[in-house]
Amino acid sequence: MLETITAAFEMEEILYELRHHSLGLNCGRWDYLFSYIKKFKYHTDKIAPDRDHLTMTSPLMKAYVSRLVYICHKRGTFAMGGMAAMIPIKNDPTKNAQAMQKIEQDKLREVLAGHDGTWVAHPALVNVAKAIFDNHMTTPNQIDVALCPEGASITQEQLLQLPSIPKGEAITSYALKKGIAIVLAYTEAWLRGIGCIPLNYHMEDAATAEISRAQIWQWMHHKIYTQDDGVIISKDRIHKIVRDLVKVHGGKGKWLLAGKLVEDMLTKEKLDDFLTTVCYPHILTSVYEGEIIPEDDNANIILQSKL
Repeated sequence: MLETITAAFEMEEILYELRHHSLGLNCGRWDYLFSYIKKFKYHTDKIAPDRDHLTMTSPLMKAYVSRLVYICHKRGTFAMGGMAAMIPIKNDPTKNAQAMQKIEQDKLREVLAGHDGTWVAHPALVNVAKAIFDNHMTTPNQIDVALCPEGASITQEQLLQLPSIPKGEAITSYALKKGIAIVLAYTEAWLRGIGCIPLNYHMEDAATAEISRAQIWQWMHHKIYTQDDGVIISKDRIHKIVRDLVKVHGGKGKWLLAGKLVEDMLTKEKLDDFLTTVCYPHILTSVYEGEIIPEDDNANIILQSKL
């Protein structure tokens, strides 16, 4: 899985080192975007727009795909597509049809780019993806058919180029609140032992939540203004949004703890490497000489002292 921005500059070297153990490279799009934002979080010329604008047709993602397909086929191995975030929508035929159309478009883009296979986020989408690939890939793979020659000339500037978004649309108050809601909902679910959740008709996992977490932190760190209302993205503003969202859920589940952790993660001076490492101590349990160490805020301290 080629899912860090630094690895994009060493695709061929990585493939060579794994030549006896790998069947190719995969476009792990969501972790890749998270890695990009995290790696360039302090760069004023790399401030990412709302993640809804970071599509597979944006410059850096198109370059990433072209380069990966070219390298894999050059070396006689497979280039695998990634996972579209949309999932089937029950009880709403119109919205479900729209979601399926977006998935079909995503898989069509992949097969025409030269990919030899793909991922889906839900079992019901297997036939959707398979139909697209079967229709446009009549051979078992495209190693000898689609060499993606433009991938040979991809530059480092292209691999790093963010999309150009119309003024006023890149970072909005709606995008800020939606992003915080995603981080909060995923954190609450993760604390209950759930690794992926359906949200807003999309599948959210650690990677997608990390995109929102990292870019909100970046916006706060650089004192960015939301472009629709001219209000700065400050620590206080983030705190208020988180607390308002937590209030909606009351004391149910892990919302209070999730709110506390998310407030801290989004506004601290240094960006945490991973959301999951922050949350992990709060679900950690262990057995030591017959004693169960409970889940609580001090579980990690207790465990360390016991061991």
